[in-house]
Amino acid sequence: MKSFAKQFFLILIVSLFITHCGNGKKQEQGEDATNTPPTITGVSLLPLNPKVQSRIQAEILSADKDGDPVTFNVKWFLNGAEIGEGMSLSHDEVQRGDKIFAKVTPYDGKAYGKSVMSNEIIIGGSPPRIISLQVAPESVFVTTPRVVVSALVEDPDKDSIRIVIHWVVENEVIPDTANALDLKRFGLKKNDVIRGSAFADDGEFRTEGFLFELIIANAPPVFSRQIDSVKCNPQDINYKLPIFDPDGDTITYELLDAPTGIMIDENTGTIYGSAGEVTSFEITIRATDTDGAYMEAQFTLTSP
Repeated sequence: MKSFAKQFFLILIVSLFITHCGNGKKQEQGEDATNTPPTITGVSLLPLNPKVQSRIQAEILSADKDGDPVTFNVKWFLNGAEIGEGMSLSHDEVQRGDKIFAKVTPYDGKAYGKSVMSNEIIIGGSPPRIISLQVAPESVFVTTPRVVVSALVEDPDKDSIRIVIHWVVENEVIPDTANALDLKRFGLKKNDVIRGSAFADDGEFRTEGFLFELIIANAPPVFSRQIDSVKCNPQDINYKLPIFDPDGDTITYELLDAPTGIMIDENTGTIYGSAGEVTSFEITIRATDTDGAYMEAQFTLTSP
């Protein structure tokens, strides 16, 4: 009987020792038999149609049976390769057509839940933007044969850009033309206004119209033909200058420099008088229209 009691006591001691060791092993591993790992119920990436410069956010829905606060480990993948972590992604090397998705793992402070993959989104193209316009020449007259518009354009996708202009001349709309306009065919007059809308087109996107306008400025008088020298009798000069005003304005003439005895008719632009024995000399004239625009010219009078 004593032998049986002794054996029973030893078995009880061994059982208690094994149970105690087993409990210690669970504590060392940090396991909690009462905790349920969190779960992901939904993952979506926003915006749904991202561009090259978009910041992509991960929108996550989760649940935790124990009511523990849940945090997330989010890993981002670009064309299948991991490129970063965090709740959002903004990557300098992202290009149009790239594919992006995220891998999300929940954590409740005690255990990690099952990882979930997000939907895959594709980076779309970005529209260009017109920053500024330049019109050449800067001043446009009735004598100007054509104007050319150039634009400073920003395009995140670095696409080839075509500039399209919708011109409005005398209430006539001229759509989808090149960036140059031939002015001769319109018979424009001083103070007429040309309006335009410039568009930058990359083949996929077209910007909103960038509005501008040109006003036909007052043109100064000009020579009807080019002259360098005039042959005439220096003792009996009578020469009408070949000058006209493109706008049809009245011209007033002035002699700025000439030998003694040489004069000019301020209304007709006729040079007259006598230079005596001088056989060759230079004169400088100014022709001014009614709006104050003028030209100055110098040429030589010589004996025939």
